[in-house]
Amino acid sequence: MKVLISDLDGTLYPKKSIDNEKQFNNNIVAVKKWIKQGNKFAVATARGSHHYEVIIEQLGFKPNFIGSNGAEVIYESGEVIIKQIPMQIFIDLCEYIKKEKINASVATGFNDEWIWSSKDCYPIKDAKTYLPTWDYIKVVELEELNPLDKIERIQIFVPSNERDELRKRIDLMKYDVTVTTSDKDMINIGPKNSSKAISILEMCEKYGIEKKNLIAIGDSENDIPMFEVSEISYCIDHADKIVKDAATRIVKSVEEAIEIELSK
Repeated sequence: MKVLISDLDGTLYPKKSIDNEKQFNNNIVAVKKWIKQGNKFAVATARGSHHYEVIIEQLGFKPNFIGSNGAEVIYESGEVIIKQIPMQIFIDLCEYIKKEKINASVATGFNDEWIWSSKDCYPIKDAKTYLPTWDYIKVVELEELNPLDKIERIQIFVPSNERDELRKRIDLMKYDVTVTTSDKDMINIGPKNSSKAISILEMCEKYGIEKKNLIAIGDSENDIPMFEVSEISYCIDHADKIVKDAATRIVKSVEEAIEIELSK
């Protein structure tokens, strides 16, 4: 038995810019074929557990789910593991972004709400198109938050040409967290003991899976750690060079990766 771990955005969910409009459906069909051959499938994403039910509906079965870059894990058995960081870090970062007048938005999930620092900064202020998900954004008054409350992750949306500089500044703050990037305009912050790779290794220990049976596929920097713990890794061909260099093979889609593996 082998395990395929797939990133979501840009990977299982193809970028909108690709030529093949049916690629998402083709990916899902390929995953079901993979499962039918007696293998396991897992999703590893920066998205939170609120998206798990959506994935179940799309796939038609309950996959193992590694969410919030490893801070949330839902096993196919229903067991849930959550790792958290203090709300104080979210508050600090919101205040820092405002003080330094950085064109960025800080967001997190709390009490089943998507709370943001502002709607007056990137990406909403600079957006060319309306997204329905913005209707669910709640801008919070920081004074109303309890710094002792716990959250799974923080996401900072910042223009792509400013992302790396802001990440360096956050690294210098020396919080006991993991800082990484996913999309070209996103910085992810989570618990120190969480990453896609750590959760994958914990999953392998739980199921008695050896590294030689691990296959990972992704397209972003936060996927590199799971490439490093997998015997075989595939990178989607639109990824940055640093991500491509970390993988063992470049492919156009999840569908193509599965076809390669099933042909062995």
